Amino acid sequence: MARQLQLVALLAVTALAHPAGADTLQGRWKLLAAEDLRANGEVGRLPWGAHPVGSIVVAGGWCYVQIMSSDTPSFEAAQPVGEQMKAMLLSSYIAYSGPCTIDETAGTLTLKVEAAWRPDYVGTEQKRFFHFESGKLLFGPAPGSGRMGTERLTRRLTLERVE
Repeated sequence: MARQLQLVALLAVTALAHPAGADTLQGRWKLLAAEDLRANGEVGRLPWGAHPVGSIVVAGGWCYVQIMSSDTPSFEAAQPVGEQMKAMLLSSYIAYSGPCTIDETAGTLTLKVEAAWRPDYVGTEQKRFFHFESGKLLFGPAPGSGRMGTERLTRRLTLERVE
């Protein structure tokens, strides 16, 4: 019983320290847009299409990222999944998770990947940058770290707080 009361007290203090509307990364975030921006700020590419689906959850020292394209063609469950479909599905989905550290002042999250949609991500550290703008979370890797041909792009995920 004492342990349960301690947990309730901890949750109450956490809720007061980080109210749902506060500019903190803690919580569950719904993806609104995923864009790769050119140096001039124009959208160069939509990596998961015009209507991506996904979320980021940051809680208790852990981070979970999942994004997929909603533009992927559907297929019948009884239909065998061919190599072309497998390649399309793999290129239209990402997911990774693991323990993370957050530096709210610097606006960074560093995630040590324990599970991922691609085996080569497992064991890596993924540093992401974030800031808040008009109640939305803007989140992504280092500016200019993406490429489209020889052009450098900056990935920007725009998310809204769900809880």
